[in-house]
Amino acid sequence: MKRMMRNPYEYHHDLGMNYTLITDHLIVGSQPQRPEDIDHLKEENVGHILCLQQDKDIEDFDPDSVRNSLPKAVSLLEWAASQERGRVYVHCTAGLGRAPAVAIAYLFWFCNMDLDKAYGLLTSKRPCGPNKAAIRGATYDLAKDDPWKEPFESLPDLAFHDIADWERRLIQERVRGLRGS
Repeated sequence: MKRMMRNPYEYHHDLGMNYTLITDHLIVGSQPQRPEDIDHLKEENVGHILCLQQDKDIEDFDPDSVRNSLPKAVSLLEWAASQERGRVYVHCTAGLGRAPAVAIAYLFWFCNMDLDKAYGLLTSKRPCGPNKAAIRGATYDLAKDDPWKEPFESLPDLAFHDIADWERRLIQERVRGLRGS
């Protein structure tokens, strides 16, 4: 499933596509580069591909960009997963920042995991460095959609590592509502 990389936190285009099965229905990886890569994904029962490269607003290693773009990207991932047409392949260029962040936010918001469990699940299987604070910030933005809310940066470091069931339902409703926009 995984092709070897030199340093797991570095992307080497010359080594080709690499990917990791995160859950039974979710794969995270780097960009497909050749037609054979798509054939490999078909062999892995991939029914949907979520590309976070072209025409996407998420910039690599920019926490504000990730924070602001996560809800829309997760809405697309959640829709693809709900179709039950095979696994969903989420990729950015290297599969080290944007794609893992989207997958972790999906696991947190839609798979009844707290942030540390979702983050640990993904990073234990795929060495990468998604920005946890950006995921927390996006969670806060969705849960506390109020112009008078306290600035996220002033909250304690552990704020929004977990959410109550009613907050999770609210976040899910708001994320699903982004599909038409």
